[in-house]
Amino acid sequence: MTPVGWKARLRASAIAASPAIGLYLLIRLTSLEVMYVLGSHAHALDPDRDVYPDGTIGNQWRGFTSFWDALVSWDGRWYTKIAGSGLGGPVGAVDEDGVPYELRLAFFPLYPFLARPLTYLPFISPATACMIVSFVSAIAAAWGLYLIGRHVRGHRVGLMLVAVWAVAPAAMTQNGAFTESLFTALAAWALYAVLKERWLIAGLLAGLSGLSRPTATALIGTVALAALVAVIQRRGGWRPYAAIALAPAGLLAYFAFAAARLGGFDKYTSIHDNTFGARFDYGENTWNMSTDILFGVDGDNADKPIRVLSLLIIVAFVVMFALLVPRAPWPLTVFAAAMLILATLSHTHMSMAGRHLLPAFPILLVPAFLLAKMSNRDLWIVLGAISLLSGWYAGWLPFISGQAI
Repeated sequence: MTPVGWKARLRASAIAASPAIGLYLLIRLTSLEVMYVLGSHAHALDPDRDVYPDGTIGNQWRGFTSFWDALVSWDGRWYTKIAGSGLGGPVGAVDEDGVPYELRLAFFPLYPFLARPLTYLPFISPATACMIVSFVSAIAAAWGLYLIGRHVRGHRVGLMLVAVWAVAPAAMTQNGAFTESLFTALAAWALYAVLKERWLIAGLLAGLSGLSRPTATALIGTVALAALVAVIQRRGGWRPYAAIALAPAGLLAYFAFAAARLGGFDKYTSIHDNTFGARFDYGENTWNMSTDILFGVDGDNADKPIRVLSLLIIVAFVVMFALLVPRAPWPLTVFAAAMLILATLSHTHMSMAGRHLLPAFPILLVPAFLLAKMSNRDLWIVLGAISLLSGWYAGWLPFISGQAI
């Protein structure tokens, strides 16, 4: 493809996606406004309430001081630190809060390193820089989601896929200092490249995603598998081979870097396991919480509404995935299945299920199909109501439930 042809196609794609991007911005602004109002009300009622332990300041319990503070909480606190001062000193050294620098290696570098150059600009704090990266990434994700929806079943489904992603549980993290928007953008464009058999682009984006988060293995595996099928079917010449080689490059490179920095890969995995409790446990944690909620087996999970809601979210995604399988191209279903497995069979806090499932966007094609059949009047009513509900959940989750985002 000539440079002129490439630019013309990109421009045409951007023009076609502009209604979807506009709809995304409208929905997110509405939801964030509701979140802001609810958060301000909750803080005014009980300004001294402790909400969550902030690992970057010695795991001390603290409360949200503002709407902005909620958007840079939890993982966002780590990413803003890395954006502000990098990965830090040698093993054993501690930062200004007394937290070992080596713990920052648990957080993949692409997102904060994209934000870091912005911090050298006047009046741009590390938190603001992260927000800018998230905003641009969310726009790129909406663009890519529209293209996938349009490829699967036309313009209207593309619009609705973007709309559903904008109101999905924990959608507020798309606009916070989290990696969900960046990874979703990389996944959407990589999968679109797979559907269009643009293997070099797919391999490069999958390789780049390996620098963003460990669940990039779902995208890496999907791209590599699709490229392998193309090789077997003798399609694409040498390009599928290149995609297979490029896809895991970023993830392997970061693993090698972290292992060398810490003196062994086992020390790197121990940080995830022992410090953050993040590991693949074959669903043991999810099973235990689920059985406790349903049958009162062990603990008080049923007394925490956020955990009951999280279980309902997981069940809904499983049901929608089953409905998706016969209705979407197989690379999309493979990626969705891999993301669903990683989100539910890993040892993480159940209240984070909504955030971890955000990049599993192909599953959202199912409600997008249904919404696309509605009349415009009914559609605006439904989307308006869901936008308000999404904003309520965004405020309720951190400020009212006091659980992990």
